[in-house]
Amino acid sequence: MVVILVSGYYGFDNLGDEAILAALCEDLQSVGIPRERIVVLSNNPAATRKQLGVDAVPRYDLRQIWGKLRQARLFISGGGSLLQDVTSKRSIPYYLGLVELALLRGVPVVMYGQGLGPVESNLYRAWIKAAFKRSAACSVRNVASRQFLLDLGVPGDKVELYADPVFQAQTVKESGQKENRILLNLRPYSAWEKQRDIWLNQIGSWQEQGVAVEFLPLGPGDREMGQGLQERNRDLKVYQGITLESMGQVFSGASLFVSMRLHGLIFSVLHDCQPLGLNYDPKVSAICEQLHIPCLELEDVSGLGAASVQVRQEAETYRLAYSQALEGLRDAALQNRTMLARVLG
Repeated sequence: MVVILVSGYYGFDNLGDEAILAALCEDLQSVGIPRERIVVLSNNPAATRKQLGVDAVPRYDLRQIWGKLRQARLFISGGGSLLQDVTSKRSIPYYLGLVELALLRGVPVVMYGQGLGPVESNLYRAWIKAAFKRSAACSVRNVASRQFLLDLGVPGDKVELYADPVFQAQTVKESGQKENRILLNLRPYSAWEKQRDIWLNQIGSWQEQGVAVEFLPLGPGDREMGQGLQERNRDLKVYQGITLESMGQVFSGASLFVSMRLHGLIFSVLHDCQPLGLNYDPKVSAICEQLHIPCLELEDVSGLGAASVQVRQEAETYRLAYSQALEGLRDAALQNRTMLARVLG
C-alpha cells in the first residue's frame, strides 16, 4: 500500500503542533489521500491514531520508518519550528536525518509550513540549505523564514511564502459582551524563576480589579507553571485536559489572552479573543507582526498591567486589524494544500 509519511513534533501534547497535524491531514485528504494511508511519526502513536484516524509509528523506531519509506509516495517534514538549534541541539539532526533517509530511499520530500531559525551552527546551516535545495517543494510560514533560506543560498523560486497551516481553520465570530476575564499562557523560559513574583503580583493586581484570571496550558511544561502559580494564588484557575475541540468553550467571552506561544496567539484570533503576545522567540514577534497584534518583550513584563489596560481599551481597533489580516492568512495557508496537490500530481 502506497503511503504518505509525515514527520514533525507530534504526539507530545503540544496543541499547536497537533493543530498543524490536523490541518495537514485535511490537506492530504482534500487531494485524495485517505487517512489510513497517512503515516505519522509520533511520540504517542496510539493517541495520534485515535485522534486523527491515521496510521502512526514511533518517531524513533528507525526499523519501522525505513520499512514505511519502502511504501512511501511522499515524505513530508513539518510544519512548525523544527529546524532551530537554540532550544535543542538534537532537533536539526533528527529531522534532517529523516529527510536524508527518505532521499536515500528515493522518496520525494516536501518541507511543509516551516518556521526556521535561529540556527547558530554553520554545519547545520549548510545541511538545511542542501535539504531545501533537494526537496520537491517547500513552504515557509513567515517572511523571516524565507529570508533565512535565501541568505543561505536556497533559490528564491524554490521557497514558497504561505502561512501557518493552522490559519486554514474556521474562525469563530464572538457576539455579545465580553466578560471581565483574562486568559494567560506561559511556557518554560530561562528567566522564569527571577520573574515568578512579578507574575504573581500581576495576577493579584488583575484580581483586585475584579478580573478573573485563568491559566491555559498549551504545551509541555505549561501546566506545571500554572500549578506553581496556583499554589500561591488559590483564586487562579488552571485548565486541565484542554483539547482542540474544547478550546472554543475556554475562549468564549474572554476579553484578553496573554500568551507566549505562537499557536496560542493564532487560536486566540481564530476564536475572536484579543491576544497580547509575549516575545520569547523571533517566531512570536513574527506572528504578532503578521496579525497586527501587540507584543511585549519578556524583559518588560513588569509593564504588562498598563499594556493590558491599553489593549483592552482599544480592543475594537485591534479586532478590526487582526480580522482583516486573518482573511489573507487563511488564503495563504490554503496554498500549502495547492503545493501538495502539485507535487502529488
